[in-house]
Amino acid sequence: MSSRSFRDRYAATQREQPPQADAPERTLGDAWPLPEGARIERALVGHCAVHDALYSGPEVALASDLLTRVAERDHLDLARLRFLDTETTGLAGGTGTHVFLVGIGRFVGPTFHVRQLFMRHPGEERALLHHTEAALSEDATLVTFNGRTFDMPLLETRYRMYRRASPPVAEHLDLLHPARRIWKHRLPSCSLGTLEREVLGVTRQRDAPGWLIPQLYFEFLRTRNVEPLEPVFSHNRMDVLSLARLTALVLGWSAGLEQPVHPADRLATAMVRVANGDHSDVQIADLLEAASDQRTPALLRLRAYDECTRVLRRAGRAELLLPLWQAGLRDASRMVRQFSQEELGKYLEHRARDLVAARVLIAQAYEHAAQVGDIAAAAAFERRLLRIERKLAGANARVARVAVVDCSADPNPDAYA
Repeated sequence: MSSRSFRDRYAATQREQPPQADAPERTLGDAWPLPEGARIERALVGHCAVHDALYSGPEVALASDLLTRVAERDHLDLARLRFLDTETTGLAGGTGTHVFLVGIGRFVGPTFHVRQLFMRHPGEERALLHHTEAALSEDATLVTFNGRTFDMPLLETRYRMYRRASPPVAEHLDLLHPARRIWKHRLPSCSLGTLEREVLGVTRQRDAPGWLIPQLYFEFLRTRNVEPLEPVFSHNRMDVLSLARLTALVLGWSAGLEQPVHPADRLATAMVRVANGDHSDVQIADLLEAASDQRTPALLRLRAYDECTRVLRRAGRAELLLPLWQAGLRDASRMVRQFSQEELGKYLEHRARDLVAARVLIAQAYEHAAQVGDIAAAAAFERRLLRIERKLAGANARVARVAVVDCSADPNPDAYA
């Protein structure tokens, strides 16, 4: 992208327009075409193009039903949810970047409605901002994907340029962060496009890549031909629809209303619920079961073992960890086996006070670590083993002293022969 400002680039496109002889006189609004199916919305501050689309089908109905159950559980108003995505003249941000397309979606019963506000030229920016504010009421719960970092700061900048406050919303859920907590363990990327393809199973047929969108818009400003922008409008609508469907999955899974099919997603979601404070017996049992599933990535299992250990120890329920650690001794991952050996050794040494069993376990762990050349782990196990042996030696010495005292005090020493 050029480093020139939007104002400079727009001025250049107007200078490039060739004069047309005998062309009928047109007003500014008539000179700019509308996207197919769009209409002009007029307001005191100007007018902009508005396009409405309604989506239905089993996928939309399932998302609506799941979000309805989440709303009932968490006392939310589904009608207040607004899903927002923007298309801009660049990715750098700042005052030189304009928002030329705003897509806002909401559920209407089992259907999903997407309204798009399109700025055909800079003179319609004030109207686009006005209609965006009207769509985002003060009690709305805004849902975006990376909106805290990108979309909302850009919109706030554009409102400040007109000396206006950005639309106040009751809450803002940026889905990027909870989505990462679930899917970063098995997907190469947590971009909206990747999640849409890998999780929702959606393959777009006619789409504009994100890096090309600013260029297509500037080409529209130069030629006033709206047809090449149709993939951009479709891209924006699909982003909003996919955002709504992913939100239903993330919130429904996190609330425990649905279970993921993929074992890695199930384990990651169980960890999220426990990290959010759900320490019920059912939730702990689900986490322990999911953590033992060998189909999940080894690093994720290791994190789950660590999470389980910290949470249950803090809750004073360490005895529930014994089956998990014992299963971990047979895990396919050496990291999980070492973690389980260490934690089970701690339990035997400090809680069960079974120093003999602890010594056997830690001695085996030390030998395994030394065999594979894990110097750090072998050194840690060796230190623990030496400490246990010192404790055993001390315990044996105390037993010997007690035996000597008891024998000397006995009136019939021959009885111990």
